[in-house]
Order: sequence, then structure tokens, then C-alpha cells
Amino acid sequence: MDSLDKALPEVSVIIPAGDESSSIIQTIQMARKLTSALEVIVVCPGQKTYTTQKAWMLGARVVHSHSVITYDEGRSLGAMHAKGKTLLFLDERVRATSVLLTRIIDATNKGWDVVLTAYTPASSKSKPSSQRMAARFLNCISGKTELGAASLCFVPYALKQRAIERLGHQLLRTPPLALAFAGKAGLNITSIPSKTPLKWNKEADHTMRKQTQVILQEHAEAIRFLLQEKGQRAGLPDGDRFRILLQAPGLLHLRSVFYQEPSEREGNGWGAKRKAKCSPHKKAGSRAHKKFRKK
Repeated sequence: MDSLDKALPEVSVIIPAGDESSSIIQTIQMARKLTSALEVIVVCPGQKTYTTQKAWMLGARVVHSHSVITYDEGRSLGAMHAKGKTLLFLDERVRATSVLLTRIIDATNKGWDVVLTAYTPASSKSKPSSQRMAARFLNCISGKTELGAASLCFVPYALKQRAIERLGHQLLRTPPLALAFAGKAGLNITSIPSKTPLKWNKEADHTMRKQTQVILQEHAEAIRFLLQEKGQRAGLPDGDRFRILLQAPGLLHLRSVFYQEPSEREGNGWGAKRKAKCSPHKKAGSRAHKKFRKK
């Protein structure tokens, strides 16, 4: 058993890419700098392609889907073949620094099961995309407000092998749902800030990218799952509302609750306002005003 553990890589780097990826060489070379005890898995559709040839040349394992897939489906397929204790997910679109990737891996070594990249806006005036807003809303409902707009929809991120075993690699096809399940399963989730905004490669394969509408629908599915688990308020507090009074008969309803006890009328609520309106000073002033008008 010990010899088997020593043979397993510490980190599996999973890179889904198109058949003619212009950045696959740089992405693999960057991954190789992280640690010597790692395996690189490239997931792409075709066998006799530029991406396959360059990945083999750089010593990466190549997994073929044999059909056009999305980046999320590629990550799911790569996770099924990964043997590392930590799975680091990249793709050809994002140019992340080795410093950020090292910090993500270090976080998994410190006990975190899921490590996301925190959202860093391009500038203080830039507005988050609808995808980021949906991610922020999902994290709020999940009770993970500290994650902000971080999401499994955006690489780089890492998962421990035990997290994959709890969730199942198939769930990575729907990242928002996977994150919701991870929180429900009690996995330790955190995010690592990037000192600079991540750079995205605009020349990447657009056929593998999900449409915004699909991503928003996936967030809606994850939100529906949480509402079913936690109730309509997703476990959030209801403040000081007295919901039971909505079903109370007679006068004991809504505002009348503030006048149940005489002591309550001395407070700062509506009772105090009524008392202020009927104060002796106001009554005297009103009588004087009426007397002046009669004259």
C-alpha cells in the first residue's frame, strides 16, 4: 500500500482544450513548474490534431472525447482519469501565474477540500458580469458569503480527491450544482485572491464555451436544489417578523400587536408616536389655534 501511495502523483493538472489550441504548450509548461510530482492530463476531441501532438511531446496524458465537448465536460472527463491527491483544473483560455497556482495547491495541503480563485475585477469601475452576479447570489444562499463571486465556473480551481469521491466527477459538468452539493456535503471551501485580474485568451475554441444563458440556467438549478433542502428562505433569518400573527383572528392582527401591553406604548414604536400626537402641549396648541381663528 505504501509503495502504491508513493507511485501516485501529488497533483493532477487537468487541461481541456480545443483541437488546435494555440496556448497548450504554454499552459503545460506553466503546470510543469509547480511540482515534480504531478501528472498533466489534456482532454481534447480529436486524436490526430495539433493539441494531441504537442501534449504528447511534452509528456502529458491525452484523453480523447471523440466529439465536441464543453470545457466543463472536459474537466469531468479528466477528473475520471486523474490519480493525484489534488486535482488542479486549468484550461487554454486563462493565463494564471505560477504564484497563484502554487497558493491554490498549498491551500489544499492545509486541509481545504475545494479551493476557488476569488473574483478580482479589472478596475474599481468595472461591473461584474451576469455570471458573476449569479455566482454571488448562489454563494449567499449557500451561506458562503465570504466566497463573494468565486465559482467553479471559473478556473483555476482545485479539488481534493476525496471531494471528487463525495461529489462524483459527473457533477463537474454542472459547476454551480457541484458547488452547492459541496457545501451541503460539509466540504471545506475557500477562495484564494489573485493579485492581478486573470488574463483570458480570446483566441480559444469558442465551440467548447457555454453560452451565458446555459450558465445562468445551471445557477438556477443549483438555487432550486438549495431551496428544496433549506426551505423557501434558504435557511436565512426572518428578522423580527411575527408570521404567526398573519393567521390570528379578530383584532389581534398586524399593527395591533404593538398595543397589547400598556408598557409597550412607552417605547419607541408606533405607540410612542400616538402618544406624542396626543401630548398635552399639542392639545393646548391646537385649542389656542382654534380660539385665534374664531376671533
